[in-house]
Amino acid sequence: MRRHLTVACATLTLLANGGLAAAQDTELPQIPQALKAGQACTASSGKQAPAVPWQLPYLGADRLWALATGEGVTVAVVDTGVDGSVLPVRPVGDGGTDCVGHGTVVASLIAAPPSGTAKVSGLAPGARVLAVRGTDRSGTATAASIAGGLDGAVAAGARIICVAAAVTEADPALRQAVDRAVAAGALIVAAAGRDLTTARDVPPGPYYPAAFPGVLAVTAIGPDGKAAAAPGILAAPGNLVVGKGPGGGAAVGAGPAFAAAHVAAAAALIRSYRPETTAADLARRLRDTAYAQGGVTVLDPLAAMTSVATADGAAAVRREPLMVTPAPDLAPARQGAWAVVAGVAAAVALLGAAAVVVPRGRRRRWRAGGE
Repeated sequence: MRRHLTVACATLTLLANGGLAAAQDTELPQIPQALKAGQACTASSGKQAPAVPWQLPYLGADRLWALATGEGVTVAVVDTGVDGSVLPVRPVGDGGTDCVGHGTVVASLIAAPPSGTAKVSGLAPGARVLAVRGTDRSGTATAASIAGGLDGAVAAGARIICVAAAVTEADPALRQAVDRAVAAGALIVAAAGRDLTTARDVPPGPYYPAAFPGVLAVTAIGPDGKAAAAPGILAAPGNLVVGKGPGGGAAVGAGPAFAAAHVAAAAALIRSYRPETTAADLARRLRDTAYAQGGVTVLDPLAAMTSVATADGAAAVRREPLMVTPAPDLAPARQGAWAVVAGVAAAVALLGAAAVVVPRGRRRRWRAGGE
């Protein structure tokens, strides 16, 4: 099922087709990845999504939640921090504050609990969020800041880590932090690029830690199914997605970071449904059950959850064969039915005639009308 986003104006539809509208031209603002020098913290939009965001039905949330919600699983978000007043989090250091709002939106896509008024919820609403700062207060990331975030997440016990920040530097220290996390049994899901903006000076990549071995890199698709320019091993909804931003106001996300959030949430659902699943198994399931679309492979959370592992460890989707049986010959039945209808009609006609004739005959003592 593919539904288009209903909370944005026509300008947002242009974004899904590759064009970017400025935040002030949309019904909901796009959350920034970083603040400009001297810029104040991102204010709340003060708005709520009027309808369920497209990414939830696209990913089959209702069917997933019938099986698992991510309960008992912790997902670390390494980004600008997460506003603890918007959704419940366990902070590492000052990770429970978020001046930019980017990490808050990412975390909300993973585990925001549903509420009676807000239409926005995470794909794994039962999961817990570990808020880890991987940038400075303004949202600027470095290889060292991301490496520190990875180490902090592992030390706090997280074994599913969503890295929403990205750098172009293949720093050895960052590579070592990735290796330490993988050795500890953590699945690292990382954005394969930076957010979509109107800026023309965005480096083409590759981006790290997504480009390091052992990391599940993710790129973004929009409501039209088209992928962003950044290459990735896996694609997921990330363009024009709607989450909870600063102060709980709805905000639009556009870029691989938000796609990574959905893949991390899917991993939490799998781990909740199959607690014995290792990080390697999670990555294998997510990759092997994805389906091809528009030159990328797109996340299929339900298949990843319910697939059956084969002898070689690969996750194979079990699909029941479609049984087609010949339609029965209904001609004899139709003929019999028409015969019954005709008989009933004849009987009704005779009874009707009798109801008129018999009383008249009795009044006339069964004599002809002229006598």
